[in-house]
Amino acid sequence: MSNKIRTNKKTKTQSKKSSQTPNVAKEPKRKIGLTLNWERAIYINKPIDDTLMKELTPVILQMKQKSSDPITVGIDSPGGNVSTMESLLSLLNCPDQDGKGVEIYTVATNRAFSAAASFLAFGDYSVGFPHSNILYHDVRYSDIDDVTPSKALEAARRLERSNAVFSLKLANRVQERLIWVYLDLKPTFSKVRERWKKFVEQYDKVFSELIPKDQQQIVDVVGLSLALYSRLSSPNDQKIAIRALELLASWIQIERIEQRFSKAESEKETDPTKVISSLIDVIKKMDLEQTSPPQVPESTTGSELEEASRNDIRLLLEVLARRLAIDKNQNINDSWLDTVIEDFSFMKDIKSPSHIQATTRMMVNHAHALFDRDTADKIRSAGNEEERNKLLAPFYSQARIFWYYIVLICKCLCRGDHFLTPYDAQLLGLIDEVLGGGLIQSKREWRKTQPNYE
Repeated sequence: MSNKIRTNKKTKTQSKKSSQTPNVAKEPKRKIGLTLNWERAIYINKPIDDTLMKELTPVILQMKQKSSDPITVGIDSPGGNVSTMESLLSLLNCPDQDGKGVEIYTVATNRAFSAAASFLAFGDYSVGFPHSNILYHDVRYSDIDDVTPSKALEAARRLERSNAVFSLKLANRVQERLIWVYLDLKPTFSKVRERWKKFVEQYDKVFSELIPKDQQQIVDVVGLSLALYSRLSSPNDQKIAIRALELLASWIQIERIEQRFSKAESEKETDPTKVISSLIDVIKKMDLEQTSPPQVPESTTGSELEEASRNDIRLLLEVLARRLAIDKNQNINDSWLDTVIEDFSFMKDIKSPSHIQATTRMMVNHAHALFDRDTADKIRSAGNEEERNKLLAPFYSQARIFWYYIVLICKCLCRGDHFLTPYDAQLLGLIDEVLGGGLIQSKREWRKTQPNYE
């Protein structure tokens, strides 16, 4: 594995160029920043629990009061309590009485397992020592008393929801890093596309369903997934890049099924709309009592509930249609039904409004990376939200594909155990830099190549 840093890398952002060569003697130099300061540091060198929180709270408060310089956090921990980890992050990130905050630089000095790995990823700038080990896995319960099948099933559902929520949080944090990785690896896309030509043709065909033929391609998710696949060091980590692509393709295929359902002729008995209506009518006519009626929020009307039920049933039918088309010879057993439930949960989560909002934020915040300079400038200078959305609309489908791929990378990290080297963690957007040089040029290393930084 080569750790060589390319010093002649092209500028990543399409920023405006000066018409004259910068006069370094006249212009004040800016500090590089993003540099670790072990004289202003705290250490997480034990399990993350309430005891650690009590030990670090006064130290953190005093450091923040003394200066607004970044705080370095050294991490060598087996993990711990997720709630405590989030509380510790909140304490570090919260502003003072004047609204000023400090940047947090997290560093894996040896082990960063479980909750400690999450803490590492949520730093403003995250670094790994070359020998460090990083473990990511799904959200877990430490124990469940008096386990019964119903309790185990409910616990599994809660864990699945927790994983979905955490995946979205993580995606919002790592998206900037993965865009940076995308820009760094982009020159290699043509090579990996040629190497796995048949694979590329299969997925290009799926993604073309959502992208107009005459539209300029702003992102190449297939190229990114294969570039990651070719560089990740272990088969288990390589699966993350490809599995995320498979899930993305399944979403697009179900979108296509939904379009076909919408175009179905209403007079046909197989029309899914009639099936849904019939099911709802049957449910309404069933005279059954419940021991404890569901608590319906006052703001939710009966028609809204009916519409939500209709949409869920329709989605379930679409998931079933896709699964039956793929598994033509598969017997319908418990394992197959579990897969259907997993597909349904994934599709319901990915259709939530939070993803739509996140896609828009990504396009606005990283316009310089996704668009040419003129388009990015127009988006940034848009007078109002309506004008901005009009500019974004033609590219929304592609941006949505990219955002969902980022979310699915995070979702795959939250399934099973993933022992990552710092080099692999950088490729997956979990850290920014590997000390001594990683497979991706870090922001700090790139800044050192710029003339106005010292």
